Amino acid sequence: MPDPPPAAVMSDPNAPPPPPTYAGGYPPQAYPTWQQAPPAPYRPMLPPWLSFGAILVLVGGVLLLVGFVLQAVAESAYATADTASSFTNYLNTLALGNALIGVGIFLAFLGWLFHQMSRARQSAMH
Repeated sequence: MPDPPPAAVMSDPNAPPPPPTYAGGYPPQAYPTWQQAPPAPYRPMLPPWLSFGAILVLVGGVLLLVGFVLQAVAESAYATADTASSFTNYLNTLALGNALIGVGIFLAFLGWLFHQMSRARQSAMH
């Protein structure tokens, strides 16, 4: 007869007791193994209509808005620029606005893709 399996870990109060032993050895049925329930998967608390992709689209939209506002500020500063430092300020503001617009477009597109993938996944699971 093989050795009995080890008893459940003593730190787990919900573990079932080991089966009783008999004079002739273990009962003929297999020894039940104790398995804890897997932990519930963590999901952020978001409303069902809001996905990670939708959040990325919103962030991308805000970056687009800020980029266009910076471009408007740069264009308004161009009219009064009369020194080399003011032209440098104009070019730096214009470059920052262009960079924010580019990142905003990228995030909005990436968020749209994520949103579409999550919706397709949800419809496939139901």
